[in-house]
Amino acid sequence: MARELKVDVDLLEQVSKVWLNEVAPELAQTAGEIDPLKYTVVQFGPLFFGMWESYTAAAEFIQQRLNEAKPVAEQIGNALHTAATSFGLQQEQQVRETEKLNNMLGDPAS
Repeated sequence: MARELKVDVDLLEQVSKVWLNEVAPELAQTAGEIDPLKYTVVQFGPLFFGMWESYTAAAEFIQQRLNEAKPVAEQIGNALHTAATSFGLQQEQQVRETEKLNNMLGDPAS
């Protein structure tokens, strides 16, 4: 049982690190990559003039959502890390209490 719990703690930590070290930075990087795509209507010329407002509104909307998602991804990563830490501490405490009980009962397996 303890081994299965340890695997779960490790998995929580791994997932936490992905959210914090990969997902959140990628969201921020992608949001930053939108800025160079915000050309002026003059740069696109008259062919694109009718769609210009839709294009810029969509680019701005996507950029805002990406910027909002970064702190959420960090919150998810931190919550998973906290859960893994708490779960690991509870597991360690349970092992100590079981060993203590086994010692008190004179269990030869301890």
